Parts: sequence; C-alpha cells; structure tokens
Amino acid sequence: MSILENLKTAAKSLYANKLRSFLTLLGVVIGVYAVVTLLAAAQGVQQQITGSIEDLGPKTIIVIPGESVPAGTPNFAANFAPSTLFLSDIEHLKQHATLIEEDIDYAVFIGGLVSKDDKRLNGFPLGISPGAEEMFSAVIKTGRTINDQDLTQKSKVILLSVRAAEKLDVTVGDQVNIGPNGFTLIGLFEIEQDLNLTTSTGDMFLIPATVANEINQSSQINRIVAYAKDVEQVDKAKTEIETLLGEKHGSQDFTVLKPTDLLDTINQITDILAYMVVGIASVSLLVGGIGISNIMLVTVAERTREIGIRKAVGATESAILIQFLIESVVLTVIGAVIGIGLAYLTSLASAKFSPLQPIITVETVALAIVMGVVAGVIFGLFPAIRAARKNPVAALRYE
Repeated sequence: MSILENLKTAAKSLYANKLRSFLTLLGVVIGVYAVVTLLAAAQGVQQQITGSIEDLGPKTIIVIPGESVPAGTPNFAANFAPSTLFLSDIEHLKQHATLIEEDIDYAVFIGGLVSKDDKRLNGFPLGISPGAEEMFSAVIKTGRTINDQDLTQKSKVILLSVRAAEKLDVTVGDQVNIGPNGFTLIGLFEIEQDLNLTTSTGDMFLIPATVANEINQSSQINRIVAYAKDVEQVDKAKTEIETLLGEKHGSQDFTVLKPTDLLDTINQITDILAYMVVGIASVSLLVGGIGISNIMLVTVAERTREIGIRKAVGATESAILIQFLIESVVLTVIGAVIGIGLAYLTSLASAKFSPLQPIITVETVALAIVMGVVAGVIFGLFPAIRAARKNPVAALRYE
C-alpha cells in the first residue's frame, strides 16, 4: 500500500471509533497545548522586557544595591533590604568619573498609600530625579513632569498613572496624600512597557527624589542611572564606576549593569523556564502516549482477521507495521494540531484581556508537532510490531 492509502485506512479506522479516538487524543492535546501556551507566554514576557531594557539606550549604565551572585545574576532580593547606595555616591561619581556624562539620574523607593478623601490606593511611590521617568517607560499624557526646580525646592508634587488617577477620581491640579504628606498632582502618565524589571507590579506614583529622601529621613537611594559619553566605551565606563564605588564603599555591595547584562540575565531565566515547560509537558505527552499504545493494542486485536487476510494475499510484515505506525502518528498529529489551535485561541484571549502578549513562533509550533510525531512513533511502535508479527494462519482462525 502507498502512504496515501495507509493514511486513508488510518482515517477510516479512527473515524469508525470516534469516541475512543477522541479520548485517546486528550493526553496529546493537553501536552501540546501546555508546551505551546507556556512557551508563547515565556517568549512574550521576554520580548516585552527586552523592549523595555532596549529603551534604556546603549549608553545606559545602572547601579543597583546588593552584590551580584557568583553566576553574575543581579541580586534582586537586595531590593527588599536597606539600600547600600547613597546620594554621596552620585557626587563621588560626578567628581571623579571621566567616562560618563555629568547628568546622573537616580530613584528612591518609599512606602505608603496614596489617598484622596476616602479613596486609598496601594501602589509603588517612587522618588525620581528630573527625566528619570523615562527609565521606567513612563510617558506623560497630561500636565508636566518633575523638573529641576521641583527637586531643589523639594516641591510636594506628584505624578500618577492614568489608571491610578481614575481609581482615585482625581485630575491635574487636585491634592492627594501619601501618608500625612499632601501633594499637588501635576501630571498623568502611562507605562509604555507593561513589564519592567525596575519596578514592582501595580500602580506607580512619582515624586521628586529629594522629597522621597525627606520622607524616608535618609540619604539612601535605590537606583543610579549613568550614561557613558561614548557607546564604544560603555564597558570601560562600567568598570570605572565599579572601581570608584568599590573604593568608596570598601566592598562590592552593589551591582553595575549594562542593558545587555540585563538581557543576558533575562535570557538565562527564560531558557530555564522553557526547559521546565518542555519537561512538564512531556509528562502529559507520556500519559497521552500510553493511551495511544493501549488503543492501538485494542485496534490490533480487533483487526486480527484483517491482518491475516492481508498477509494471506501477500502483504509483508513491513507493510503491516507501517500501516499501524501511520495510524498512531495520525492520531498524535491530530492531537497536536488541536492543541496548537487551543493554544492560539488562549494567546489571543490573553493578549486582549491581560498585559501579557504571548508569542507563538514557527519554532514553537514545529516543536509541538515533532513532539507529537515522536510520541506517535514511540508509543505506536510496539502495537505495530505485534500486528506485523502475527501468524497469518492463526489470524485467519481468530474470532
């Protein structure tokens, strides 16, 4: 029989046992669905974060509290501990660094609810220097941003996200509070990138960094953002900052990063997640494969006389083996296609109703189909061999 004839025979056999075939497919569908959906989510997150990091610019150098772990990954847990960076570090860099620009941005994390009358909003109050809002992908939509005068005069002004302003029912010019401190709302912004390594999730509120230091009653800061004078000297500028701050601190209790360093870290994390996803989904495919093996063994038993007749008229063992192997592969490929279709619909829904933008690539679809075919071959091989080795005389006598 030709491949086309085998495919037709396989389709007829599966259609003749629709319910049994459908139940057998479920394991493969779930496995492929899990692979495609989770990989699409991981790739979507990676692209969003990559876009956010690339927006920082090729000359950007970021200093964060906490020493890097041995593998070179930033110690993000240090965000929850007292910062090891101070305003004096910025002055030290301005006085001694030769490879970075004089303008250095910085950010200060503070705590507290933002409230207006009886409305309260739990978010992420953040003190920034003028222009540092770009570091967080914040784009002003209404009003103005924080300027140098606000910083030097310690003006009690605040920027809210458009979403936060809607929740508090306020507009530019209104008064809001952070704890006991009153602030004038001077502008509304939106975050271009929904996922950003430099902030926590939820609403973000921006105030002058000097006011944040005053509220904290401390000169500690949480981010320093410097800019190399020349793109070609970013690595040297990074080393210079590490040397200068290391000498001042007396220890390497901070981490200096370039955007490419952050990208490398994100790629490492997403690669690990991808391996985990494939491993977890493989368990579902294993269960589905066992189901396929069972259904094919039942099919072989039911078609024993057919096998005997085919062998009696000259069919070879290889022809019988290929026929049943093709049926197994057809079953898994159909399951893979259904799983991919469901994953695509899930990705569309996620992109429409959540900040996550999953990406289903050709490579992901190919991987899912290959996994389905491999499962079909592996788990269909034993039933196919059993069918091929049946004695034609005994098969013809089978009732």
